[in-house]
Amino acid sequence: MSAEAIIITIVITILSAPIAWYIWRKLDQLFKNKSNERIVKDYYEALQEKELERKEEFKEKQQIIDALKRSSISTSRLIERYDKPLNAILISYSWQNPPGFIRDELARYNSKWLGGDVSLIPPKNVPKEIKNRENLKSWFEKEILKDRDCKLKFLALIDLTEKTYWNTYLPDANVERIHCSIGEKLNIDDLFTPEQIRTIALKDIIQNGDIAWLSSRVLSSDELEIIHLNQTVIENKLGNLSLRELSDTDKIEEITSVLTDIGIGNPEEVSKAIVDEAKFWHSRLK
Repeated sequence: MSAEAIIITIVITILSAPIAWYIWRKLDQLFKNKSNERIVKDYYEALQEKELERKEEFKEKQQIIDALKRSSISTSRLIERYDKPLNAILISYSWQNPPGFIRDELARYNSKWLGGDVSLIPPKNVPKEIKNRENLKSWFEKEILKDRDCKLKFLALIDLTEKTYWNTYLPDANVERIHCSIGEKLNIDDLFTPEQIRTIALKDIIQNGDIAWLSSRVLSSDELEIIHLNQTVIENKLGNLSLRELSDTDKIEEITSVLTDIGIGNPEEVSKAIVDEAKFWHSRLK
């Protein structure tokens, strides 16, 4: 088979690939000026280059997704950046017959028990048809009550982005664990679908120097929770450093001191990890 026939075979083979047009154009430009062997070599080099770029892009996206799954960016930061309603259902009841049926029914919606008789259905699991009080009432009667008896204290559809304060004033994660604030119970997977996350300006959050994000890789889940509860205090003590400023090795001693104050184990190791992570993201987000 001639070199020209080989080239034609290659082009036909790749026509169904997403980068076919790019490769065809490359071949068309090179064919007039280079040998057949060089054309084939350039084709494979271009293909490998595109594949490498795709893998690198996927790797960085996966690193972001993995960090999100660790709940490493505080939920409050993400909600601040989300510009649409984020509805949750808050419910409290005092009596039900048969006993326990409400809690059993709510479990189908990944409900979060806040303590006592209060439960929350997180935004991700709120049925899409519920937009107002009438929708809420109809849903409860049809999907939860089902002609049984109960006494509700309240049933509310609340938008977590508007007129709702749900954080805690207690930095000690071990205080009153049988009662939790909404913020302590919700993580990113409860709040957003992957499509919603993609609409949030994550780059802005990271560039602002989110301490939880930068430290999450080396922290246990308990220590990460302590960071979340103290995040505002930590960042204020550090002077609200940007990502660029946190990538400075000279900041390790200062960060270590602040982490020591809130009881993080191996604070110097965590501080070095924060600076290393800041360097990585600063180089990627320039």
